[in-house]
This record gives sequence, C-alpha cells and structure tokens, in this order.
Amino acid sequence: MIKELFLVEGESAALAVQRVCDPSFQTVLAMQGKPLNAWKASRAKVTSYPLFQQLADALGVELGTGSCNVDTCQFQRVVLLFDPDADGIHCSALMLWFFHRWLPELLAAGCVVTAHPPTCELTSASTQEKWYPCNQRELNEILTRQQERGLTDVQRKPFRGLASLGSELLLIHCIHPDSRRLHRLRPEDAEASLIAFGVIKPD
Repeated sequence: MIKELFLVEGESAALAVQRVCDPSFQTVLAMQGKPLNAWKASRAKVTSYPLFQQLADALGVELGTGSCNVDTCQFQRVVLLFDPDADGIHCSALMLWFFHRWLPELLAAGCVVTAHPPTCELTSASTQEKWYPCNQRELNEILTRQQERGLTDVQRKPFRGLASLGSELLLIHCIHPDSRRLHRLRPEDAEASLIAFGVIKPD
C-alpha cells in the first residue's frame, strides 16, 4: 500500500481529514496560513521554516541536497488538499514551487499530486439528483446539460472549506483511493505556474 501524506490548510481541515482517512497508510500535516515562497528564498530560510522542516522530517528527506532518494521516503505520495478558492489555488502553487525548487526528485517521480474537493452541491428540486462539480468548468457543463434536459430547477449549495463538506463527501471525493480524483503534478506544471503568477518570465 502506498503511504500518503495529506497537506491541508489549518487545523479544522486537518481534523476533518483525520476523521475519515485510513491511519494505516494516510497521515495529515496542517499548514498555518500561506506557506513561504520557497522559490526565491535561501536554503537557510527554507530549512528554518517550520512547515518545510516538518514536511522534510515527515518524508525523511533533506531539503535541497540534490540527493533525495524517492525509494526511501517515508511517504510515497504527497497529496495537496486545499480549498477550491483563490487562497487554496495560491497555497497549491506555493507548495508546487517548493517541491520544484527544493525536492525536485519527488516532483519528477510523480509523488506530488492534488486532490479536487467539490466547490458546491447541485440538487434538482424535482428529481433530487445531486452533482458535485470541482471547478467552474464542470459547474457550467452540468448546468448546461440539465437545461438541455429541461431541468431548470437546479439549486446550488456552496461549500466553505473542507470541513463544510461533511465526512462522507470528503471521504468520497478527496480521501478514498477508489472514488477520489487525483492530478499528478509535474515539473512543467511548476514552470507554467511560476510563469502564470509572474514569478519568472517565459523563455
């Protein structure tokens, strides 16, 4: 069984994940606020930053040595699980830059992934059918399909943070390996993110 380390925003999210994860192979590490921008920071600043040191200790690796052995890591998968809002997107980008700059071996090996919590619950008032889109594109596609079927009574309930999902939805959509959706992050994703946020200029 692949051992997984979930990285989440804050204690409430960490407690919510802890309630539903499988402790035999899943562990949770909580961030307190947005992480340091490790792309521009010195090695001394990165290694003294509490979150990054906790993460390195949990993984059993040293930061920025260029000799991280993926096969000996204590966790084979790091799952970035953040709220699907602007802050969550920024946190995910900052952590992606951290891995790209200081633990590139893990990123290149496909060990860093993102999970996709639903942004809202859509319910048809007439049929009681429910849908759980993970982004604006999926939301628009669902609404368009329902309108084409003549269903115009779809009600929307937004979620405010992972804890607001409830244990069942959190387990199904983010935690359980058989039902969640994960996206593998690659070095090229980090490069594209750095360009998109204006941190570096395109070649």
